[in-house]
Amino acid sequence: MEENSTVSVFSEAATISALSTDDAASNPESAEHEVGRKKVHDYCATLSLSLLTKERERELNRTVEYPEEEFYSKLDSKLKTCTSYIKKLKVLSESQKETLEKDFQGLNLTRYVSEATQAIAEAKLKLSDVQTALDVSTLFHRRYSEFSSAMLDSWKRVLPSQKGDPFTNPSKLRVDLKLFPEQILLSLLPSKPALQLLFGTLQILFDSDREDRALFALINNFAKNFAFEFMGIHPKKIHQLALQHEASTNLPPAFTSVLSADMQTSFRGLFSKYFDTLVKQVEMENQRLRDLEQAHHRLLTSRGEVPQEKLDKYEEHVATFTKLHTNLQGLADSLNKDMPVLKPKAEVEDVRETIEILTVDFGDRAGLAPVWNDEDDRDFYENLPDLKATMPSMAYKDSLKEATESTSQIQTTEDTLALLDAALEADDSSEDTNQSIQPEDLDEPVQPAPVPTSTETPSKEKERVVERKKPLLKKPVIKSKGKEMADLLDTLYEGNEDGEDEPAVLVEDDQESVTSVMRQILDAFLASLLKVSSKEAVDKLAVDFTTNLNRRHYRKKLVQALYNVPRTRADLLPLYSRLVAILNPVMPDVGTELSDAIRRQFRWLVRRQDPLRLESKLRNVRFMAELTKFGVFPRAQCLVCLKILLNNFKHHNVEMACTLLESAGRFLYWSTDSHPRMIVLLDELLRRKALRLFDARIEYMIENAYLSCCTPETAGRRTASNKIIKVRTPMQMFIRKIFLEDLNKSELTETDTLMGLARRLPWDDPEVFEYGVRYLTAAWNINYASISALANILAGLANYQDDVAVRVVDNVLDDIRTHLELNNAKYNQRRLAMVRYLGEMYNYRLVDSSVIFNTLFSLILFGWVGDLPTSLDPPQHLLRLRLVCILLNTCGRYFNHGLSRKKLDSFLALFQRYFWLKREDPVWNDRAPFPMPIVHLVEDAILNARKDIKLAKSLEEAESAVQKLTEKLQAKVNIDSLNKSLTVEESAGSTAEGEDDSSETSSRTGSEPDLTILEQPDLPAEEKEPDPLNQEDIDFMAAFEKLASESFQTHAQSKVPMFKSAIPSAVKEQLDREGPGGAEDEDVATVRVGLMTKKGAKQHHIRFMEMPEEADYVSHWKATEEHENKERREMMRLTLDMSHRQEREEYEELVGSVTRSVPVPRGPDIRTAVRPPHQAGYGQRGSYGRRY
Repeated sequence: MEENSTVSVFSEAATISALSTDDAASNPESAEHEVGRKKVHDYCATLSLSLLTKERERELNRTVEYPEEEFYSKLDSKLKTCTSYIKKLKVLSESQKETLEKDFQGLNLTRYVSEATQAIAEAKLKLSDVQTALDVSTLFHRRYSEFSSAMLDSWKRVLPSQKGDPFTNPSKLRVDLKLFPEQILLSLLPSKPALQLLFGTLQILFDSDREDRALFALINNFAKNFAFEFMGIHPKKIHQLALQHEASTNLPPAFTSVLSADMQTSFRGLFSKYFDTLVKQVEMENQRLRDLEQAHHRLLTSRGEVPQEKLDKYEEHVATFTKLHTNLQGLADSLNKDMPVLKPKAEVEDVRETIEILTVDFGDRAGLAPVWNDEDDRDFYENLPDLKATMPSMAYKDSLKEATESTSQIQTTEDTLALLDAALEADDSSEDTNQSIQPEDLDEPVQPAPVPTSTETPSKEKERVVERKKPLLKKPVIKSKGKEMADLLDTLYEGNEDGEDEPAVLVEDDQESVTSVMRQILDAFLASLLKVSSKEAVDKLAVDFTTNLNRRHYRKKLVQALYNVPRTRADLLPLYSRLVAILNPVMPDVGTELSDAIRRQFRWLVRRQDPLRLESKLRNVRFMAELTKFGVFPRAQCLVCLKILLNNFKHHNVEMACTLLESAGRFLYWSTDSHPRMIVLLDELLRRKALRLFDARIEYMIENAYLSCCTPETAGRRTASNKIIKVRTPMQMFIRKIFLEDLNKSELTETDTLMGLARRLPWDDPEVFEYGVRYLTAAWNINYASISALANILAGLANYQDDVAVRVVDNVLDDIRTHLELNNAKYNQRRLAMVRYLGEMYNYRLVDSSVIFNTLFSLILFGWVGDLPTSLDPPQHLLRLRLVCILLNTCGRYFNHGLSRKKLDSFLALFQRYFWLKREDPVWNDRAPFPMPIVHLVEDAILNARKDIKLAKSLEEAESAVQKLTEKLQAKVNIDSLNKSLTVEESAGSTAEGEDDSSETSSRTGSEPDLTILEQPDLPAEEKEPDPLNQEDIDFMAAFEKLASESFQTHAQSKVPMFKSAIPSAVKEQLDREGPGGAEDEDVATVRVGLMTKKGAKQHHIRFMEMPEEADYVSHWKATEEHENKERREMMRLTLDMSHRQEREEYEELVGSVTRSVPVPRGPDIRTAVRPPHQAGYGQRGSYGRRY
């Protein structure tokens, strides 16, 4: 009954398939519609066939009749044999299937059933071995009745039984969850207890996989394999396709005789509950990602950058979420569930500007990063005289020893940046909480922070103040901006500037150490400071002070004079700042003390808010800005001062902030380290301007200050497309100029100049080496017509820098291979350039012909399985035809002799076949015909490489040409194989003395390549295998070879030594006198032989006799003489060949030394000119340059 039901299901699916095919024929639909219908049909047919097969196996396993006892007694039940079989079961694999089934038929394993089941359950199988395990289990089940219960007990011991059990081997558990359900479906186990065990195991897995989801892959794999058998669920994709084609009622029903409807409902409920918990976790992870993105956006807005540790944490969350979401999609498809709708990523308008300053001259940087207004400004602020280089060390060594604050300055700058970032982040948090800044908060009076009084050292006091004030900067809500400003001032600066008197630089008079003459010199120097008006005068004053007044007391006097500059002399501030910048390398205390004095004055002026000291305030911020541009005043502290002014943006603070921006805003905005924070501060400036009502003068001042930092022209030109300018050193810019700008503009006559510049580069420097190789490889970055010039430069450079050429050739070959695997259309122009570059490398003798042929064959064979294309080279993609044509047009005409000619003929035959496979593919039809420009391109390339070739007119002609080539090569390969086997047999039967000679001869012969055979592994030639020999023939051949070998060894050992002696003079005279003679009977061919004898002390005696030529002795003598003459001629030939080869090498070395300095392209005239006359036609290369 059950089998008939399954058969009806299968027949119904077939009927539905036929009907759907008829409908498609009568009502043609779109291609996509037909593909979807075909998928549904294939799924129904496959599933129905699987159900039918399993139902038949179940019926056989249920109705099995076990053998009688007499049957078991006839089988082998030895302990050794049975235990050996059990050991094989423990290492069960697919390759052992036939052996296990054959051994099983002759064994009696009645006493070893439990051990066999335990071995099957504990075996470390692969997924491919599951079917073998099922077949072995079926054999046991149909012979031994106790197998089912024993197998179930073994599974209970192997599978996890409680929630806390560790999962030490997830890969084995994955296979177990494949094998165990299959045994249940085939009725190899008791149905009810086995299903209960499976249900409990899955429940344990679900309960254990709540947090890290380490077992999710196992659960997803089970749902994918057994969703229909255990839950009656079709995949979601198939179900949707069936609904689209109105075939949902035609899907096979959830029918199986093992599981009841209630049991299927239980399994569905178990998986549905797990799916719901997984959906909640995915939604939580998605919300966490959105929160992190918002936090990063706040940091990006407030600080200008996101810390690296936060970015790394975000990437980890993204990877976890992606993996979880992908697995959820697979489980949803298996369970026919809908995916949850997740909150999308917020679209945030990125208004950031990214800038990096190039380290080149001003002329190249003016249009990219306008730090300075013009060339004069740049020269004033950057070109400073170096006193260390012009002054003796005795003039400034004392001042350098007294400078002790250089190490602490770095830490102070880092602390300042940290405090500034904390203040910016606090402002951002305040905006998120309060939504906006209320105007009344801006008018709140400033509350000075209490000044700590302590007897601790300044460093300890500063540490205590910083620890006390940092929490105030991190409060999320700060209502009093004046209080925040005071806290920031107290945290950043030390001292008490809350008094009535303005801070000043006080210097005590040292009457004892200062003479009247030095006092006069000092007074004159300080008086000249007020009269200075040019940078040349400032440079002279710096030299004079270093030479005559470099003492601690005089330096303090100088700081005091610079600090007390008249408030109306704003023109002196840039000149004073330049003087301090010049003295700072040799007198660091001057810049440090002046900066501290300006900071203290700034603090006092901000706290006092005196309406009558506007000029002093403006002088203070101008001086600070000028020192910042010279690098004396730290940029971080200047930004903090600007932040303080913006926090209390009213009264004189507005004019101070605008003056600071007008003086140093452009410098801070276009500097790399201060650019992100400057963007945030400028945004805050505009925001505070919009919150308050200023008069027209103040509004114009604020707008002017903002536009002085980033004008609309420069900001739009630099940041409209978020373009990032990379940082390059002068050497890198020079390399780019050679291989990009000059090479694109150069002509053929200018290539030698560029080659000379390339040779002068410091290639020993690893950075220069890598950067140069990078641009020598990037042939796609230059004009297509300049690729030949680039190869020419590389060829000239190869004579002096071997490693450069090797690296470039490797990179080019790797690039070609990589893009064969990628097959991305956006790299098409790059691929064309690289193939042309490879061909030019062959023309300039940088690579051998074997490299070119390997590339050609890979272009037409890579990505094809037989005659079927793959996604790596679809039929509609014709780029590879262009690549082959470019390579043939570049260097194909030079393969016109020797082995390279035969290789090219073979390739052209295969290429024509490849071309016709593309052209006659069904994808090309009347609506979309094959492009004729490609046809003309291919024909021109083939005729250019071989003018006398016959072009194939169809695919059949191309196939015929390839078949003829294959048969020719196959016959040659078979002949060589026969000769090789005969040579092996002769060498095996040679004597011990002759074995050495034969081995040397065979090794020498084997080392010489046979130029008549094309050594091309990619040719589709099929070798003919010899007829198989039976066992009797093999035994006979082995015995015969053994007998022949023993016979040869016996004859070699019993060899009779030859008698060798010189012919006496008397015998020679007798021989000459009587002559060789001959036979009187002309009909009988004879040979006259002299026999020399001697007895005792008597003289030699010779006796002549006539012997027929057919005699064995005469034949052997003639063969020996002929062999000796042949060896003599062979030795003469080898000696002459060696002499010719030495002459050729000397000639090529001479020609190479003459023409090596200027490599020229390969051409017919070169190939005939550089070869000696007696070597015409030798080999296929004839090159004299280096080969890689």
